[in-house]
Amino acid sequence: MIMKNIYIVLLVAIALFSCYDDKGNDDYKELEEVEVVLPDETYNRSFGEKLQITPTVTTSIPENDLMFDWEFYGSLGNWWSKYVSVYQGKVMDFTCVQDDTLLKNDGTYELRLNVTQQSTGRHFYSNVVSVNLVSQVSQLGALVLHGDGTSSDMGVIVAEEFQLTASSSPIVAQVFPNCYSDANGRERIAGKGVWNVQVYPSYGSNAPDNIVLIAVTDQGSAVVNSKTFSRIGEWNDLFYKGLNDGVPQACWNDNYNVYAFDGGDIFQKSYGKSTFTIPSLSGDEYGYELYPLLYRSSGSSSIQGVLFDQKSRGFIAIGQIYDFTRLAPIDVNSDEEETVSAPFNPANMQADLIHMDEGGASGRVLAVMKRDNGEYFMAELDFKASGYSKVPKYIYELNHLDDVKNGEVIDWAFGSSYINMCYYATADGVYRFSADAGKTVTSEALMTVDNTRIQFDGTITLMKILKPVVGKGYYLSNVEMVVGTYGGTAGSGKLYSMEIDPFSGRVQTMNAYTGFDQIYDVSIKGW
Repeated sequence: MIMKNIYIVLLVAIALFSCYDDKGNDDYKELEEVEVVLPDETYNRSFGEKLQITPTVTTSIPENDLMFDWEFYGSLGNWWSKYVSVYQGKVMDFTCVQDDTLLKNDGTYELRLNVTQQSTGRHFYSNVVSVNLVSQVSQLGALVLHGDGTSSDMGVIVAEEFQLTASSSPIVAQVFPNCYSDANGRERIAGKGVWNVQVYPSYGSNAPDNIVLIAVTDQGSAVVNSKTFSRIGEWNDLFYKGLNDGVPQACWNDNYNVYAFDGGDIFQKSYGKSTFTIPSLSGDEYGYELYPLLYRSSGSSSIQGVLFDQKSRGFIAIGQIYDFTRLAPIDVNSDEEETVSAPFNPANMQADLIHMDEGGASGRVLAVMKRDNGEYFMAELDFKASGYSKVPKYIYELNHLDDVKNGEVIDWAFGSSYINMCYYATADGVYRFSADAGKTVTSEALMTVDNTRIQFDGTITLMKILKPVVGKGYYLSNVEMVVGTYGGTAGSGKLYSMEIDPFSGRVQTMNAYTGFDQIYDVSIKGW
């Protein structure tokens, strides 16, 4: 009987518990979920560049109960791999810094967003996306020197037309206006920019530590690491023990050497040397006041290079470019001919040199000159000629062009080997003319190949045709024109890039890039 009563009690207890449990099931509610979606499957960034991602988070859970962790998959230097938190916050705003553990090398890294509900400890994960990270060495393109008149910065435009070689696949254009200041604690280069260049001779990749960027302003200079944009010195640091005057005037490359103009002296060094030593040519030694430009000739054994002396206002031939010897004025009367008939004497131009570059017919050089009376003209010269008397070809008077006569020209540019690629720029526009065997110069506004006038926004501050001697060569050298404009406010600078049809001298394609201050100079960064 006792056992029977116990059995009955147990049955009642089980029944009561079952009823209570059923009541609990009636009150059960499913826990809220969180859906996390990242907008893109792939992100391409350079080390040092920000990665900014805004996710789509769908949930009824209050956001103050959620914690957001952005996680890269990696090994942290250990033999096992896991997801590692690198940034906390709903919207990712992370600078991709190269390190020795997680983000060690160029490559593709997996990224996800881990959302944790703090009250329950539950985790919700986004879709896994790919982040392709490359070193800043891949930020190759147009090196832009710009600023506000008191300080300057250097930026890079990564675009197809600014690569050394034509890309086999489309390049998404990107503008990085403040590469220098971003890499140097927001510090800029003091002064108004004058010029910038990458020291990268044809064989320079054999000595990568010597490939640097140089920026010169009216108040200072900066020598910059080509990969990281970090400042490593100034102009004078390129010279051995103060053998220079500290007056930076120009710097350029050739196949093996780097040349520099400083205080009227010319220095040269091989790509394997980090510093310049004694001057290769001292202007004072010869009594020259050298214009900071060296023309290299390859066609004449008697003229391997050409300089312009601002004292005599004449062109000087370099007979041996290797050691800057056999210097002589290019005097038409020095040839052994009895009678010389020449349109002018290169040794005595009786005018100041304003601009000189290869231009006009193949193998010719064009020099814009200004006489003492204020008149402008352009001389056409053939420095590859067999004798001095054959160097001068034509004189083109320019003073009938109002913009020229009124001193409103801010830049000149010539395309090599094509007579229709002659240009000048004012603050308001760019104009084209021809150097056609001495014929009278007439100018026209820069036009497209289909006869549409090119219009520019803002005030023009720069116009040049890119002919860089950098690396193994630039595939659009001599046909790519750049024009910089400025709208008068910070960030209103714009750079136009135009591919020129060399036969007509007109524009075939045009792109525009924004985000700069006033643009002072543009060159090609190939390393």
